[in-house]
Order: sequence, then C-alpha cells, then structure tokens
Amino acid sequence: MRVLVIDPGLKHVEEERNAEGPLSFFFSPDLGSPLVCDLIVLPAGLLLEGAGADRDVLRIAYGPASLTADAFAEGCADYLREPWDLEELEARALRFLTWRFRLGEHPFTYSTGRLAGAAGTVALPEGERRALELLLHSLGRPVPRKAFLRVRHGPGPSPSRRPDMTICRLRSRLARAAGDSRAGSFLAAVRNYGYRLDGTPCA
Repeated sequence: MRVLVIDPGLKHVEEERNAEGPLSFFFSPDLGSPLVCDLIVLPAGLLLEGAGADRDVLRIAYGPASLTADAFAEGCADYLREPWDLEELEARALRFLTWRFRLGEHPFTYSTGRLAGAAGTVALPEGERRALELLLHSLGRPVPRKAFLRVRHGPGPSPSRRPDMTICRLRSRLARAAGDSRAGSFLAAVRNYGYRLDGTPCA
C-alpha cells in the first residue's frame, strides 16, 4: 500500500520507507504530487479545506486535539494528534491495509479486524487482530513470542499465557472463515521462539 504524507514543514520527511514491504511511504510538501496512492496523510487544516477530497482514497489527518472532531466530521479515516512520529503513523496505516494470502488451498482476505475466507467473514477482537497483523507482516517467517506479549489481550489468563490463548483462538477463527478445521494448522508454534503463519501472499 502506498502512503502519501503531505508535510508542508518537512518535519517528518525522510527517504522512502519499506519499499518492498506492505507499506511504502512517500513525502511531499503539498498535494501537487502525481503519485497514485492508497492513503493520504495530511494536516487537519488542509483536510478541513477539502484537500484530497477529489481523490478516491482514504485520508488520515493530523494536528492539534482541538480539531479532532471537525476532522472526523469532514470524513477522515483516522486522526494523529501532534506530536506524532513515523512509527505511530505506520501502526495506524497498517489498520487500513488489505492483506490477501493463502494457507494451502484456502484463500483469505484480511482488513481492519475482519478475516474473510471461503466460508464467510469473522470479526477479530483486538488481541487477535493485532496478533494476526504481526503474523501477516512476517508471513512465512517466525515471529518472536516477546512480540505477542506486547499485544493488548484484555482480561483473562496471566500475561505469560495470553499469547498461547490468543493463538489458539486465532486458529479457530482461521478454520471458521475457511470452513475447514485444517486451516488452523497453518498457524504453528516455533519451538523456543514464537509462532509462524505458514502461508503465501496473493496478488
């Protein structure tokens, strides 16, 4: 997904990031950039003036807290309160990424907390959503257990057991969306390390 960041003061500008990853960031001082993008990040003042409304893409606004309500009323998909950094922006932008992947013979689509497979769509609670996003970000590669310990899981078992319970529930969600109990087996534990989702990305 291509993310165009409008940064008039060039406070956040840097070279393109993650050009081969799920997100690619591009920076411009104004909306004159001809870049075809999937998401525009722009100052709240510009959003309220209607900037970017002619492009059929999602918009994330940023600025002071006092403009939050007005920005959402204008149709922004999310809001970054200043000060913010690129790590926060990346985390917010990932929420709008549509992932298409295959586990064996089972195709899936995932976006903004909803997992869709051949048998239907299931909504993921916060902990499972963030766990799946960690796994999709490293599809086919192991993710360390400590990364899952930082995920919000809500009330339940002790923190050390929560990743295991989250992964167990996520296996069930994969099986339900696919309509096949075998689909959950593609989410595997990696001994003494963490977990891996054994799948491949789809175009």
